[in-house]
Amino acid sequence: MITQNKYRTLIWVIVVLVATNLSMGISFVYHKQQDKKLEQKTDTETVEVPAQQRTRFFREQLNLTSDQLNVFRDLNRNFNRSAREITDQLEALRIEMVNELGKPEPSESKLNEITDEIGKLHAQLKKITISYYIDMKAECNSEQKEKLNEIFKAILGQNEDVKLPGRQGGYGWGRNRSETD
Repeated sequence: MITQNKYRTLIWVIVVLVATNLSMGISFVYHKQQDKKLEQKTDTETVEVPAQQRTRFFREQLNLTSDQLNVFRDLNRNFNRSAREITDQLEALRIEMVNELGKPEPSESKLNEITDEIGKLHAQLKKITISYYIDMKAECNSEQKEKLNEIFKAILGQNEDVKLPGRQGGYGWGRNRSETD
């Protein structure tokens, strides 16, 4: 009888140890994969340029001279003003579209007009972004041009949009119309 109880106890101890080892092994593999995913995400994240310190960011990244810095500051202000106007118009159109969709019988022709206008404004935003980049690039030497290209690739990267923060705040392009740094 005593030996049979010892065997049962030993079997349960072995079962508990095997279960513990299995759970630790599975946990180890899971966390290792999560770490890899986090590392990949960090590697592919877009560059976040603080909107209120964008000129300072470019000065530090591109090692701008004081003359270049003044030009960049003016270019940035003009871009911010234009981009903000467009994003404000886009926001108003989205609200108009949602309101139209909320009507008992929304007008498809009105919705089509709104979407056409949204498309035109998106194209306009892309064009001023291109102009902004080209104007900045024109002020750079060859080393700075390469670095500027890397920055823009990272900024535009995944979703092909320049980051313009909304009214809720955050970082991105076009946040502060009166940037002075």
